[in-house]
Amino acid sequence: MRHIAAITLLLLARTCFAWGGEGHRIVGAIAAAQLDKQTAKAVAELLDDETVADAACWADEVRSDKQYDWIKPLHYINVPRGATSVDMQRDGAKGEQVVSSIAKYRDILKDTSRPKAERAQALKLLLHFVGDVHQPMHVSFKEDLGGNKLTVTSFGKKSNMHKVWDTDLIQRRLRDTKGGWATMSADLRQAITDDQRKAWAASTNPVDWANESFAITVQLYAKAPGNDGVNDDYYKQWSPTLNARLQAAGVRLGALLNDTLKAPASPKKP
Repeated sequence: MRHIAAITLLLLARTCFAWGGEGHRIVGAIAAAQLDKQTAKAVAELLDDETVADAACWADEVRSDKQYDWIKPLHYINVPRGATSVDMQRDGAKGEQVVSSIAKYRDILKDTSRPKAERAQALKLLLHFVGDVHQPMHVSFKEDLGGNKLTVTSFGKKSNMHKVWDTDLIQRRLRDTKGGWATMSADLRQAITDDQRKAWAASTNPVDWANESFAITVQLYAKAPGNDGVNDDYYKQWSPTLNARLQAAGVRLGALLNDTLKAPASPKKP
């Protein structure tokens, strides 16, 4: 019985919440597929060969551990009702939000003078937060906790708008996808056009990523699910947006890691 309980706890510990476990793993897998050899080696050394897809879930896995409570406000950024965009002077919360956290942990990861453990933790946070900032409901409104208080029926079950975008829509796609999240990730990666990859990789400012998400959030509130709730019609309407956010997050995460972990240029010989 103890053995079974231990296995159960281990399985529970591997659960991701923001974007759902599948969503963060999809983003991580898309990013990992575009790492150059040097970056892939550096990432593997920092993660002790844990996959990027699994490491992308760490920031959610530690939610129940009080010593990591400091991470909780870093998954999202709140924007006031009526605002048209993110304003870091207004919404910055003294750096305790997802946008500033991406820049902070990128800088820590880049600093090779820091201890390995510190850089590894920064890497895991970065893997997760780049995914989070691309989830529309993580750039949303404080009073309803980013849609967590907006109860809806989703595919016949009680849910909320945050969970719809974290999990429900991805789970709906996986119903039609043999091979689970790994197949979905490969399908999404292969569907990225050269023009999309170029445009997404060229956008390097997390504020811009947050503003993209917020623009979608505004649309989601304006076009709330009808009396039938979130159903296949809603899924068909919003799945292109869902796919694009996962794809953009993966492309940008890969580009960010390649840039952050590239070797410094050798000094020119006199």
